[in-house]
Amino acid sequence: MVNALADALAQLVTAAREQLDDASEIVDRSADEARDYGSVLAQGAKTINEAALPDAVAAAVIEATQTMLARTRRAEERLRGMSADLAKLRHDLQEAQSQAEHDPLTGLPNRRALDNALQAAVIGAAAAQKALSLAFCDIDNFKILNDRHGHAVGDRVLRLVADCLADGGGEDVFVGRHGGEEFVLLFDGVGAEQAALKIDMIRAQLATRTLRSKTDDSPIGNVTFSAGVAMLREEEEANDLLHRADRALYRAKYNGRNRVEIDREG
Repeated sequence: MVNALADALAQLVTAAREQLDDASEIVDRSADEARDYGSVLAQGAKTINEAALPDAVAAAVIEATQTMLARTRRAEERLRGMSADLAKLRHDLQEAQSQAEHDPLTGLPNRRALDNALQAAVIGAAAAQKALSLAFCDIDNFKILNDRHGHAVGDRVLRLVADCLADGGGEDVFVGRHGGEEFVLLFDGVGAEQAALKIDMIRAQLATRTLRSKTDDSPIGNVTFSAGVAMLREEEEANDLLHRADRALYRAKYNGRNRVEIDREG
């Protein structure tokens, strides 16, 4: 229920941003047109003032032109003010969209953003006929750690693993929180072997770290994760790729945890 509401809110924010972008473009264009019209009026008033017209006629025309010029300038000012208000609203909506698509605990893209990124990556890889690999990661024995040391420590572990995956993956790798203690990484243009090697390096570095209590500095233990890696096949859909990576993850858990397995089954 909560996920459905969050998804609906994110869709509403996205639609609002699109409409706001259109409105901002119209307002900005109208303000520019008012400015240009004001320039024409100002030039017209100058021309009339310099023309050899009867004083009474010239005065009447100039007065009417100046009145229109003043109204045009006020209209431009109002439009510029509206544009500034719309820009602020657009910024607020961008912030709302970012919050709707990111996990508040880890700061990573959430499940909705991950699903969208995976769909786009699969379509892009198929169109460009390039490799796409997916790594499905799961923290080992997370429930035991959570039950033994409490949710505060569990949250620390989630943030630690999220940071390690994001930093280790690099800017070209999409990292998202799938849910609970599960994370997904998308390696665009990278084969399964290379992606697995990258994940295994992150896993090995994390496994050397010992987490300690912030209250009494007592050791909590090492944090490890298991991972399954699968590479996109021809005419395969996003859910199938995710399923095969999950299947490889299950095998990594079954074979002792703290390891990376590649899906090689036909």
